Amino acid sequence: MKSPSTLIALAALCQPASTLAFAPSSTGERTSRTRCEASRRDFLSTAVATAGIAVSSTTLFTPLPSAAVGLGEGGLPEGAAQFSRVIKVKAQLKSVAKRVAEQPDDITKEEWDKIDDFLRTVYSAGNDMKVISKGIFDPSKKEKADEDIKLLQKVVQAAQKPVAQKDVKGFSTIATKADSLFDDFLDQLRDVPDEL
Repeated sequence: MKSPSTLIALAALCQPASTLAFAPSSTGERTSRTRCEASRRDFLSTAVATAGIAVSSTTLFTPLPSAAVGLGEGGLPEGAAQFSRVIKVKAQLKSVAKRVAEQPDDITKEEWDKIDDFLRTVYSAGNDMKVISKGIFDPSKKEKADEDIKLLQKVVQAAQKPVAQKDVKGFSTIATKADSLFDDFLDQLRDVPDEL
């Protein structure tokens, strides 16, 4: 299928020849020169117009980059994307801790390895939290949020030992502490007074 700009260009290129066919001519030599000159002028003006139409139609019909990316695929602005990742990691941590606590005998070595990999994701959520905390303007809340982030990352590093030893109780204790640090950090983001 030809694009609309190609069809417009073809129609415009065909037009001068049909117009010249009905033009009166006095001599054969002059007609051929006039036809050639007119053809060149028409070709150049048509080419410029066609190029303009092609560029404008491409610009109009091309989707915007933000519209082409879905919400869950990175289409959020920077601060919102970090916040979304932190919330997801918090929910996943709860899910993993629940699985470890409720079905400790069913967890294979591969699952413990995946939990160890997941701890790296939890640790990197601390980096997202650092970006989010830049938006906290109350100095005391910002300081508390920064402490929560540092402590969360230390707790996650400490969680690698119980995971390596397949210590269910030790991992559950650390996961609970990490979850409370996530909650405390999210509390620091609230700027609405408690009285309301």
